[in-house]
Amino acid sequence: MTVYLKLIFGILVLSWSSILIRWMGDIHPLIITFYRLAFSCLIILLLIKNPVKSVIAASNKHYKYLITAGIFLSMHFYTWITSLQLTTVGNSIFLESTHPLFGWLLSIVILREKISKIFIPSFIVAAFGMYFIISGDIQINDNALTGDFLAVFSAFFVAAYLIIARILKNDIDFFTYIFIVYGIAAVCTLAIILFKGINFWQIPMNGWLLLILMAIGPNLIGHSILNWASRKIPVYNVNMAFLSEAVLATIYAAILLEEIPPADFYIGAVLILSSIAGIFIFKK
Repeated sequence: MTVYLKLIFGILVLSWSSILIRWMGDIHPLIITFYRLAFSCLIILLLIKNPVKSVIAASNKHYKYLITAGIFLSMHFYTWITSLQLTTVGNSIFLESTHPLFGWLLSIVILREKISKIFIPSFIVAAFGMYFIISGDIQINDNALTGDFLAVFSAFFVAAYLIIARILKNDIDFFTYIFIVYGIAAVCTLAIILFKGINFWQIPMNGWLLLILMAIGPNLIGHSILNWASRKIPVYNVNMAFLSEAVLATIYAAILLEEIPPADFYIGAVLILSSIAGIFIFKK
């Protein structure tokens, strides 16, 4: 139960990313992604004993997994951001919310893990809940099909990224692992920024402060707890808990930004939180 309580705390922190991004104004999402990863690496560096030796030792044995995890994390952010630019927010959130299903499938195929019987009914209930939350923004539009596909790819990338954390759970020290993976993801994101010719230096002072808060909170605490929890419990359970981010972010926005959600939100929120509670209670 301690793992699930820590996971809940991690998602409570992670859910602040939407609010922080809104407060950042027009800072490009890729710049936000790069700095949240880069600043996290600098902080983690202080927590690793003999960082050079630790990184070299881990990389020599598991470099293929580490590079793949870093690329998956970077591509998750990139495809998710791009999908929001090409399709509706509702389509993007709903399709990206399929990541528990990918976590479930990858756990069967790659990890050969015994699967909880409660997962599929819980996921179906959560999917209906997510539909209620963003149904007003869901559209069927052939012109937005690329964005829809990218949202699904984003879901796959985040599930696969967490699967690798589980694969290496006994092989690499936790802080060394996230330092390497975040670092690789930061480099990949920077490459995309440079390719697109985006200026990533001219940021207002309050923007730098918010980027540091993003790195410490949603990334270093929130995302890192997702990685840590994936070492302890099945990845698809972590993914299911992650679905509550949409509920929490909406609540934060209602309190801080006075963006009051429609009545359908409350139905969706109850369905999502109930499905997650079912996963937590009936773990076997």
